[in-house]
Amino acid sequence: MAIISKFKTGSAKKILESFLSLSVLNVVNYIFPLIIIPILIKRLGVENYGGYIFAYTVLNYMNLLVQYGFNFSATNKIAKNQGNVQLISETYSSITVIRLVISFILVLILLVLYLIIPDTLSLYLLGSGIFLGQGLIPVWLFQGLEKMKFITIINLVVRLVAFVFIYNFVQTEQDMGLLMSFQSLSFMLGALASAFIVYLTFKIKFFLPAFSQIKADLKEGWQLFLSTIGMNFYRESNIIILGLVTNYTVVGLYAPAEKLVKAMQSFTNIIVTALYPYFSRQFVQDNTTVMESFQKVGRYLTVFFLFGSVIICLLSSIIIELYLGEVIYNTVINLRILSFVILLGGLNYYYGIIGLVNRGENKFFTKAVWLSGLSSIISCFFCVYFWGDIGASIAMVLAELILLLLVFRKLKVISWG
Repeated sequence: MAIISKFKTGSAKKILESFLSLSVLNVVNYIFPLIIIPILIKRLGVENYGGYIFAYTVLNYMNLLVQYGFNFSATNKIAKNQGNVQLISETYSSITVIRLVISFILVLILLVLYLIIPDTLSLYLLGSGIFLGQGLIPVWLFQGLEKMKFITIINLVVRLVAFVFIYNFVQTEQDMGLLMSFQSLSFMLGALASAFIVYLTFKIKFFLPAFSQIKADLKEGWQLFLSTIGMNFYRESNIIILGLVTNYTVVGLYAPAEKLVKAMQSFTNIIVTALYPYFSRQFVQDNTTVMESFQKVGRYLTVFFLFGSVIICLLSSIIIELYLGEVIYNTVINLRILSFVILLGGLNYYYGIIGLVNRGENKFFTKAVWLSGLSSIISCFFCVYFWGDIGASIAMVLAELILLLLVFRKLKVISWG
């Protein structure tokens, strides 16, 4: 009864609510794309699907520029000032303006490139709503306020609408433009809906922020922006490198395995994400009890992540057959190798973002991420040249391992009590 009452009040209740909301949110964000992948491969063919996912990955790189690390720096600020409506409104306005400016610059670049090479860039221009929409969805705000249920509902509705349109109207390779347009539409609808909720439910107002506010938010998010770019630089670069070194068919063999692992990894990351606002507040105290609690949770997560990686590795052949309708040898091998990204990536997120960043080690974590990222890029080119898509999987696991070793070394140096 004591445990039950604990989860009905206080921080434990907020963590549980965030965990449940993030769980549903990740199901929504990943289940529809996962369901549509085998359908698209059959309708578009492996090569055309590879071309689509290559373009989508490039657009996600642009989204990283728009996000600018605010999903961590701003979440931290909001979590520590949940009752300060004025500060929240100023932060919301400032970050919205920053993301709009970055998005419009990227759209302008795409327009200029489209005039030069229209056949190649048309797909990217149609997909510009992907980074524009995501930039205007203030996930950081809902997470900092620990009100993730709102963004979960929004994503469920808009993803479902996009899925229905894609399923019914994308039938052949001639419909790739429609496919990318529907993806853009889903994020733009989410941005519009979230703006209404922010204003009507939380009474947070948007206004033109002072330049000093914009400058302060840019400074706060800079180190996390660099680390986020660096981390995703190698986590998202494999598809790009495969497309450049090999061909879209090889990309099509690799991409389903990577998407499956990232979807599975998202269910481990939600645990860490749900804990982020809690530890952001707790680390302010900087006492032995907080450190012991952090270490204890870390041990539990290690066992949980390892169990997930081993199960996926052992069941890779069955998973691919159920997912794609046939056993594709290379895709099975890729899934087996990438399964350990769940363990390594989850620990990097927990000990790196929640641990080092909350302890003021932003700069070190940024350097560590970029070091592992650059080593991943180099090793990926080398491995892909000799082993194709299998090499890309090996390179990603190596990058996560290098980052984790660097993070653990730093944790040992600063001593966690």
